[in-house]
Amino acid sequence: MKELSGDDASAKSYYLPHHAVLKPDSTTTKLRVVFDASCKTSSGISLNDALMVGPVVQDMIVDITLRFRTHRFALVGDVAKMYRMVLMNAADQQLQRIVWRDSASEPIRTFALTTVTYGTASAPYLATKCLQRLADEGEKSHPAAAKVLRKDFYVDDMLSGVDDIEEGKTLVGQMVELLQSAGFSLRKWNSNSKELLSVVSEGLRDERSILELDSSTAAVKTLGLTWEPSTDCFRFSSPAWNEAAEITKRCVLSDASRLFDPLGLVSPVIIQAKIFLQDLSKHDCEWDEPLSSQLQEQWREYRRNLAGLDGIAVPRWVGTSRSTETIELHGFCDASNKAYGACVYSGSEKNKKSLSTPRLELSSALLLAHLHEKVAKNINAVTKCHFWTDSTIVVCWLSSAARWKQFVANRISEIQHITKGSVWKHVTGEDNPADIISRGMSPAQLQYESRWFNGPKWLMLDNQYWPNSAQINEGSLNQADLEEKAIVAVLPAVSPSEIFGLRSSLVDLVRLTVHIRRFKWNSSPADRSCRKVGCITSQEYDDAVKELVKLSQRECFPQEFADIARHGQVQDSSRISNLNPQLVEGVLCVGGRLKNADVPDGRKHPYILDHRHPFTKIVVVYYHRKYFHAGQQQTVTAVRERFWPTSARNLARQVIHECVQCFRAKPKIQEQLMADLPPERVRPCFPFQKVGIDYCGPFHVVYPHRSNAS
Repeated sequence: MKELSGDDASAKSYYLPHHAVLKPDSTTTKLRVVFDASCKTSSGISLNDALMVGPVVQDMIVDITLRFRTHRFALVGDVAKMYRMVLMNAADQQLQRIVWRDSASEPIRTFALTTVTYGTASAPYLATKCLQRLADEGEKSHPAAAKVLRKDFYVDDMLSGVDDIEEGKTLVGQMVELLQSAGFSLRKWNSNSKELLSVVSEGLRDERSILELDSSTAAVKTLGLTWEPSTDCFRFSSPAWNEAAEITKRCVLSDASRLFDPLGLVSPVIIQAKIFLQDLSKHDCEWDEPLSSQLQEQWREYRRNLAGLDGIAVPRWVGTSRSTETIELHGFCDASNKAYGACVYSGSEKNKKSLSTPRLELSSALLLAHLHEKVAKNINAVTKCHFWTDSTIVVCWLSSAARWKQFVANRISEIQHITKGSVWKHVTGEDNPADIISRGMSPAQLQYESRWFNGPKWLMLDNQYWPNSAQINEGSLNQADLEEKAIVAVLPAVSPSEIFGLRSSLVDLVRLTVHIRRFKWNSSPADRSCRKVGCITSQEYDDAVKELVKLSQRECFPQEFADIARHGQVQDSSRISNLNPQLVEGVLCVGGRLKNADVPDGRKHPYILDHRHPFTKIVVVYYHRKYFHAGQQQTVTAVRERFWPTSARNLARQVIHECVQCFRAKPKIQEQLMADLPPERVRPCFPFQKVGIDYCGPFHVVYPHRSNAS
């Protein structure tokens, strides 16, 4: 920061309130300064209100930690004071002012912070974007470091690794050089390999890695996870609770939010807290109202049981490497009335390690599909996927998506799209590790549950010992649970011609049709002597419109064309029978009684169109825009000057609803303010001194039942 003089103090500025935060467990900065850029000024606006947050440019925590488990040798580090290494533009520094004095006897001095400040809304984006830009600039000179900088950093924490020592030494050297070239210092290096740590200077290593690396209490915090380098295992510890405070719904939610497990390694324990919150919603508890003594004791018992997490250790490395030709992913899903969940296990030839109702079971299968997509994306190897569920109905559903009701069909379609080419198999509930998630489990039980951490026992064996998934017999299943939709027999429908999808504008579509007709005419040997060239004539335009109408009518009214050709009229059951359709030059037109009227032929006998055909919608959109985004009634009137769509009002309403300009404008009908009543209406006078006559009528009275008319 820099001190400002009296002249600078008068410039446009913003003053940041700040206070100190003590963090004794930090290995580097135990006293941190926190700046409050959300503090509103006298104008009622804070600095953060005026700043844009910016997009997230780094991968999610789940992606980074998943990749972290695929490396044989882990490497972690931390960029020292990353925000303070990014210089702000000189004009923006005036918006980061603070006041300070070393003692109460000194005058207050004004300073401007010259670097990115933690507490401003744009700080995370500015700092992480600098790392991404540095990775782009170092792509050629430091390729290994640039890849890690782009993919394996979460804010200022690095979680990466390598598969061999020499590669790791190269990565360490490149990372230090690349970051130092931009003024950054990567410190707090740690690894599960002493040989890799030896190439890092002592001043940049994590202090605990030197003093207590072989100690069972030497644990390094990584993105909220506890990683023990000496055993290369993830460990868990229960938070410290305030036992004296009364337990409320807000307190329970706060406690549950402190259980951070991005990889879901102890999901059976955390799901119990979510189930408890789910039960609280049924009791209609207020947020700050103390829970009943029974519920409070139940939550305190859950807190005490969390101490069992201290004994759980999960190996970080899942056994994959570049030498592994194919990695098998086995996904399991299950659901109960309280929860549903999914888990994925990875395996290879060298090593294998762990990574309701029918609708709930289906939801768990969809969750498994998304989980598989996330895991497979972060494994740099060829994967062969197997999906397991203990629900025979879900296996039956997955055989086809078209047969089932909408809720089931939509999810089955999404699952099939994500897991395309993979097979879904049935497994018993006893062998399904996802069953533990759907019901929950205490930490003490989970510690000895090998099925959760390693998968079923047969997963370590050859595939000949895997469960044999027999063909599901639909007849043995509850037909009500299958939710098969009713099948309605309909006449075969002709799909719209491809030409109607080539253009979305009526003018463009007609012009395209004219050129196609011209090409056909000019290509005919009989017409080569009189080829059509030059500008499009009005006659060609009208003929093209007529051809498009014919084509759409043949696709929508095949039965009506057949009836007119056979009997001269359509059947009474036809949906256009009330229009008295007539065949004029091969086109279905409205009959009507305007044959002798002095109006254009298009107005006498409009072309009949089906509102469900795409050409009809193109026509309505054209007239809606032609008349400057007219309303429903005016659009329908304009269209009917030449065309007669079925359900014209509904189609016009749909077009107007989908129109972006109309949606943005959202015109509102203004109510006219009535004028004051005239003096003759409000001032008392003698009868018939002033008389008003209201011209209206005549009134036609029609009795519903003429037999009762008097």
